[in-house]
Amino acid sequence: MRKLAAIAALAAALPAAGSQAVAVSVEALARTSDLVVRGRVEEISARRTDDGRRVFTYVAVATAAAWRGPAPARVVVIVPGGAAGGIAQRVDGAPAFASGEDVVVFLSRAEAGAFRVNGLAQGKYRVEGGTARPDLSQVEFVSRQVAAGELPPGPVPIAELERRVRSAR
Repeated sequence: MRKLAAIAALAAALPAAGSQAVAVSVEALARTSDLVVRGRVEEISARRTDDGRRVFTYVAVATAAAWRGPAPARVVVIVPGGAAGGIAQRVDGAPAFASGEDVVVFLSRAEAGAFRVNGLAQGKYRVEGGTARPDLSQVEFVSRQVAAGELPPGPVPIAELERRVRSAR
């Protein structure tokens, strides 16, 4: 019995394996984003903050098309978490990027010309074979309700994603 109690106490102390979120429609993400771009990940680097307490990953995306807002040829995206200077941090719900990846990202202005992904993991789609998919494996939705006629986060043909982003009002 003691062993069982110890295991239960240990399990309760472990961190949750993901984050909770309310589903945000593609249209709502588009309406609240400064930019929506399709592009290819060119470079990824991580840095610690000046105080050394946090890590941020910087992702350079070469813009292939701007679906919303005026986009520069290269967009720098700041993502919370990463590994740098002997420290690694994971932020549940933050999007992950891979070098060479074809992506669609919903972006909000951050600092000095850089951007943040709007909606965290819901705002980054990986494009493969004509389909765009957000990685929602670390997200638990407390509500999947979106406005009538709007597209919830999930796999979608790339042409449909573009049409919905461009027509969002």
